[in-house]
Amino acid sequence: METHFLSNRWTVLVACIWIECCAGASYSFSLYSQTIKTRFGYTQQQLDIISVLKDTGECIGIVSGLLYDRFPPWLVLLVGAGQNSLGYVVIWLFVTGRLAIPAVWKMCLFICVAINGQTYYNTASIVTCVNNFPENRGIVVGLMKGCLGLSSAILSTAWRVVFPESDGSSFLLVAAIVPSVVALVLMPIVRKYDPLDFICGSSTTMVRLGMVSAPVVVLALFLMGFSFWDGHSFQADRVEFAVALIILAAPLWVAWKANHQERTSTSTSTPTLSELLITNKGSDQSVITEYTNKGADQSVITEHTNISLWGELCSFNFFLVLFTSAIALGSGYVALNNMGQVATALGFTQHHITIFVTLISVCQFFGRFGFGIFSDYLLSNFGVARPLLTAMAGLILCCGYMLIVMAGTFHWTMYLGSIVIGLAFGANWCLNPATVSELFGLAHFGTLYNVMQVGIPMVSYVLSVWVAGYLYDSESGRGGQCRGSKCFKLTFIILASVCVLAVMSSSILWWRTRHIYRKKFISI
Repeated sequence: METHFLSNRWTVLVACIWIECCAGASYSFSLYSQTIKTRFGYTQQQLDIISVLKDTGECIGIVSGLLYDRFPPWLVLLVGAGQNSLGYVVIWLFVTGRLAIPAVWKMCLFICVAINGQTYYNTASIVTCVNNFPENRGIVVGLMKGCLGLSSAILSTAWRVVFPESDGSSFLLVAAIVPSVVALVLMPIVRKYDPLDFICGSSTTMVRLGMVSAPVVVLALFLMGFSFWDGHSFQADRVEFAVALIILAAPLWVAWKANHQERTSTSTSTPTLSELLITNKGSDQSVITEYTNKGADQSVITEHTNISLWGELCSFNFFLVLFTSAIALGSGYVALNNMGQVATALGFTQHHITIFVTLISVCQFFGRFGFGIFSDYLLSNFGVARPLLTAMAGLILCCGYMLIVMAGTFHWTMYLGSIVIGLAFGANWCLNPATVSELFGLAHFGTLYNVMQVGIPMVSYVLSVWVAGYLYDSESGRGGQCRGSKCFKLTFIILASVCVLAVMSSSILWWRTRHIYRKKFISI
């Protein structure tokens, strides 16, 4: 019984949820960026260069994708844990004075190494779960990316419990230890299963996925509500962290029930496709046709195996996905990385900055998970192509940037802007990978998923260093503190304008692929 419980796709799903809930330390850059800037005397442009290399480490995951396509997921997690620990520990040694003050390029190198470890966690978790639940890839990608977005709120809670009344330097130690330990403990469980063995009874899979996801949604709401409480104390933080751990344990029980029900229903119902092929060796194609006509998800059977990886990478549709990701997510990273400086310039305290980070983190979860469910629903019931929702997410992101522009006059728009940016940023992280898996299949998904992100740090570099950093330093004087909305107002206007390009490119992709989605999902 214990072997069956540990060796099934539902337990793998829960293990990947836990890994992703600890893997997003990159979204907590605002918690320690000011510490790095003041201790090392960096200018805003230098700090933005560091943040760009952070984004580069997070987005350049081609190595992890190639590694995943050739080796088991546990090896990918092992490499990621090693990189994560090495990079963050060295940065912690720099910040705490145990090593000499580093040149900017050294900080860039080690923060890139640290954050790049996150790509191994993401690849192992997301690609494995999409492989295990191919008929529900929207909700699975949304859940995994949502937990990643939620992780910065969880890690910041753990940080306040372990290091109360500490500055941002101690958070680096939490980021070095917690994700690596969780990944190392759970890596033997994370493995791929043949999705054809689970097609029978797939009508109830969505319900079971909803049950697994429900505790994570409750956790997101709990963390959001707790972040607004002004009476934070060490005891309150301990209670918050304990409740968060209890909520995170709940999906394990749901996974046990789902696995038991799935095994029971499989043993008493129609045999799986793999079993049919074994007993009908001479008529494989007829068996596949008969089986798919009974309601199996045709996207599982007809993957794009006739197209080479190079052909997929060179296609115009893939270029549009890559361009949309680069613009929308690259500009989003600029907003997230500078949120601490924006809040400081507008007179907010460190407590308020923590609230903004938590709001963005929680709303990223709802954006990733919510748009995953919503896009799956529209896709299966109305044939609505995901790129259309990506265009909508781009428009919402533009509105979020404009709310930050208004924060100099109306401080409450800073809160609303954090919520809107988090939702739209998270939605893009969910929709683009799901689109790639649908248009190009799962044969090279590990590599395509990571290549899709290569343009993000390029856009982030231009907008961070030559827009946000340059304008901030121009207003403050080199290395000085800037006060008022003038520090970032023009920056966020430019971000909103650039994001319109992402809306245009995703609209073109929708127009090019709408008939494919309609034919594939409406005429079944």
